Amino acid sequence: MDAVGNASAPLLVVTGGLGRVATVLLPWLRTTYRLRLVDRAPADGVVRTDIGDPEAAYRALEGADAVLHLAGNGSPWQTWDSVYAANVRTTQIVLEAAAAHAVPKLVLASSLHVMGEYNRPAHWPVDPRLDPRPCCPYGLGKVVLEALGRTHGERMGASVTCLRLGLTGWPLTERRYLGQWLSDDDAGRLVLAALQSKERYGAHFGVSANTRDHWDIASARHELGYRPEDDSEVFADRAGPSSGPVCRLFETETSD
Repeated sequence: MDAVGNASAPLLVVTGGLGRVATVLLPWLRTTYRLRLVDRAPADGVVRTDIGDPEAAYRALEGADAVLHLAGNGSPWQTWDSVYAANVRTTQIVLEAAAAHAVPKLVLASSLHVMGEYNRPAHWPVDPRLDPRPCCPYGLGKVVLEALGRTHGERMGASVTCLRLGLTGWPLTERRYLGQWLSDDDAGRLVLAALQSKERYGAHFGVSANTRDHWDIASARHELGYRPEDDSEVFADRAGPSSGPVCRLFETETSD
């Protein structure tokens, strides 16, 4: 399959390669990797396929040195049936393809929703080592994704890093997002650090160096070498009130 970049660079397969998060990351990834973008939508330079099909996933990961798994449905309004089909089953298929090709490094996109019930002043900054407390079916799906990733690493000897991403690739229009913002540039720094990490397994919060310190990123700093440079506070005066309910992750707005 085609890949874009320096022929001598390691090959990184990016699932969900046309998605919002991937679009933010591509300028950073191209500095280090030869890229094979995989997506269901058609576009030049993209392998158009359904990564949820086992045979398609096997072909897509052929020759990969690393996988960045971003594909899935990111809506917190999903039912569990939708989450399982779009996120859980797809992740399992990607991991099975990675195992078949003995891919040594995987980075899986998790979410703050894994720990959404801790997003209250009593727990700030939330410790990533706490037991998961998802705030919605989407968050529960990411709990399963992390468990699948841990099992894969233990069984296959691969390095697996799960990144519990905050608000990524969206404008900072509401105050409730200030404590969970991940800037475009910090997203690039975080994912590159994760891809280059040799840890057997880790799950780390992915937010910027925000003054509103709601999520503890010490493990990402120490284990991955993540060095965030941005702070959501520069947008605080322009951020407005809540636009309405989403899920319990967003219920607390005491920092307005």
